[in-house]
Amino acid sequence: MAGNTLALTVDNLRVDHRVSVIRDFTDSAGTSMCAGESGVLRGLSWDQLRGIIHIEIEREGGAVSLVIPLSAQSGPRNGHMREFFELGDYVPVPGTERVFDNALAKPVNALSPHAAENNRAADWDRTEPTADEPDRLEEREQALLASINHIGVAASIAEMYAERMRKFQREGNQARAIAAFKLAVDWMGTYASWATSGGEGTALSYERDRFHAALVREFGSDPTKNHP
Repeated sequence: MAGNTLALTVDNLRVDHRVSVIRDFTDSAGTSMCAGESGVLRGLSWDQLRGIIHIEIEREGGAVSLVIPLSAQSGPRNGHMREFFELGDYVPVPGTERVFDNALAKPVNALSPHAAENNRAADWDRTEPTADEPDRLEEREQALLASINHIGVAASIAEMYAERMRKFQREGNQARAIAAFKLAVDWMGTYASWATSGGEGTALSYERDRFHAALVREFGSDPTKNHP
C-alpha cells in the first residue's frame, strides 16, 4: 500500500497522544475495545484504494490495530470518533528528541533505530527534506482536499504540518519548524471555520484551541506570537 496511504487526523484523534475508549465498539475486522481501555495512538492513516482508515493504538498488553471503512454507518467512523475516544496528552515516541524554541539549541539526532522502525509516518514524509522543498506542500493539500469529502480534511492537513514541525525540530531546523507550526495552526483555523452550525462551531473552535495549545507545549513557545 506504499504510496496510497496518507497520514491524517480524524475528528479529535491525533497521533502520539493518549486516547481513552468511552464507549464499547467492535471494528470491521472483529477487534473489540471496551470503555475504560486506553493507550497511545501511534498510527492513523487512510488507505485511498480500499477506502479504509487504519488506527494503531499502543497498549501495555500489546498494540491493537483497528480497521474503519469510510463507509461505516456505526461505531467509530469519520465524523464520530469523539463519541468513542477521548483525546489525552501528547506522548512522544520513545527515543525521539525535540528541539525547543531556543536560539542556542543545536541539531539533535533523528529517531533512534527502534523508534524509526515503529514510526508510522506516511511514505511521503520518510524522505529527508531538501533545501529547495517548499514549506507549504500545496500538491499534498490539494490531493487530500480532492480525496476526502469531509471538513475533517482540514484537520488532517493541519496534522500533516504538525508532523513536519516535529520532524524539523528533531533536525534542529528551527526556521522550517516554525513555518510548519504556522501552517498547522492556519489549517486548524480553517477546520473550525467550516462549521455548519453554532454548536458545531463551538466544538470545532474548542478543538482548534486545544490543538494550538498542544503544539505550543510541544514546541516550547508560540511562534505565531514570537515570530510574526
